[in-house]
Amino acid sequence: MMRSLFSGVSGLKNQQFKMDVISNNISNINTVGFKASRINFAEELGQLIRGSQESLSGGAQNGMSIGLGVRTGSIERNFGQGILQTTGKETDLGIEGNGFFIVNDGSRQLFTRAGNFLFDGNGRLVTTNGATVQGWMADETGALSQTALLGDILFDANVISPAKATENAAISGNLDASVRPSRQVWTASRTFTVAATSQPADATALLNDLEQTTTPLVDGDTIIIGGSNFDGTPVNATFTYGAANDGTTVGDLLAVIDAAFSGTAALDNGRITLTDSTSGESDTTITLAAGAGNTGAIEVPGFLISSEGFSPKSSSSVEVYDSLGTKHTLNLMFTKTENDGEWRFEATLNGSEVINEGATGTLTFGPTGALETILYDNGQSLLIFDPANGAEEVQVNLDFENATGFSSMTQFAGLSSVIMPYQDGQANGQLTSFGVDERGRVVGSFSNGRNQLIAQIALAQINNPEGMTHVGENLYQLSGSTGIPAIGKAGEEISSIILAGTLEASNVDLAQEFAEMIIAQRSFQANARVITVADQFLNEVTQLKR
Repeated sequence: MMRSLFSGVSGLKNQQFKMDVISNNISNINTVGFKASRINFAEELGQLIRGSQESLSGGAQNGMSIGLGVRTGSIERNFGQGILQTTGKETDLGIEGNGFFIVNDGSRQLFTRAGNFLFDGNGRLVTTNGATVQGWMADETGALSQTALLGDILFDANVISPAKATENAAISGNLDASVRPSRQVWTASRTFTVAATSQPADATALLNDLEQTTTPLVDGDTIIIGGSNFDGTPVNATFTYGAANDGTTVGDLLAVIDAAFSGTAALDNGRITLTDSTSGESDTTITLAAGAGNTGAIEVPGFLISSEGFSPKSSSSVEVYDSLGTKHTLNLMFTKTENDGEWRFEATLNGSEVINEGATGTLTFGPTGALETILYDNGQSLLIFDPANGAEEVQVNLDFENATGFSSMTQFAGLSSVIMPYQDGQANGQLTSFGVDERGRVVGSFSNGRNQLIAQIALAQINNPEGMTHVGENLYQLSGSTGIPAIGKAGEEISSIILAGTLEASNVDLAQEFAEMIIAQRSFQANARVITVADQFLNEVTQLKR
């Protein structure tokens, strides 16, 4: 009879434990990162009434035992994923996956799923109870040491992004394969004609036989030649008539003109032409005039541009930096040569900088439009210039070949379009904002337009999270049954990712808890009835002696 009383009492006691677990779950339904618990019951040890035995007929009889009630077998936490709720606060961090944040309360290493962090007055990233979030700090260049020990995440609002001289500048784009350069041509406005035939004169025609010679020239008469060359340098020359002087034929005059200019003088159907020796925009001009003291008289023609000089060009520019962080505008001009697949390039700077080496060179493209050779003039391979402000000499690799990860130069038929999308230098910058990416990297944005790694938040992955000991305030510590945690970076060594601006909600299922509450209530009532009935049995027994 007493066994039923004790069984009923154990039922009441353990159903109360179940209510305690349920009430704790419900009370933490809005607790960040809270993981619901559940209670598991087990039968208490039984009392053996009769052991198994063999009957007279040879058959076996099973033993009989009566249980002594119920006990709490285990209380387990459900570490299933809670929903991530958007908060918009940059230091609120939610974990998607089965990882844990690592924190230190000053004496021990703890773990949590609650990512409602903040920065304290010393710039440390901490939990609401002051435990410091653990990770690794980057150096001033944004690099993480491979041997760095786990430590506090510190945030210095006065950190700067140091100046860095440009070392590489990417050049990308296309140069039009269909364009052709042309040379400027000046052509006489009038034709020299032979008086006897009125036909255009050739180089052997005597000047005095021309219709344009109204009074025969005599020895010593002159024709003044003036103008400028392709590069703008002035031209001043004189043709002196006479066999003992410069000659007497149209060809002789042409030879003096040809010698005076850098271009080429020729006779085209009786008209003098002057063609530049170089393609492109030109400063060439030419004039002829009869000498003021001449005895004879000849009508010399004026000249008109019959073909404009043209050099297909394409340009781009980029801001580069010296070691002091001073900005310099680097311009790059490409000019098509008269050779197939060949372009000249020239680098210039806008200020007082002095280019020492590597300013000019030639690019050659193959029949498929791919860049084949890069040849700097004078055998150089870098653009080297003096910033003229006390900074170190700047050496820039002009990357035409995709070494910096951007598309290389090509030559296909189509519009020329060249850009300089990247250079790796920077001015110094002040920290303006920060963010945390999915891999747990704290990245600062600086006023110089650069983003730089400041710190790396660590995550832990625990083989048996249910074995951790809950120490309150959403924190857990390891126990003998958890195993050694794996510690690493989110999205790399740890498969979980971190989502900034979110918090993981409690994973308590309110409907399930209410259902369990009803079951616990009914179980409690049933066990109470067992005690009541057992008490009635005992009462009847005590009444037997009356």
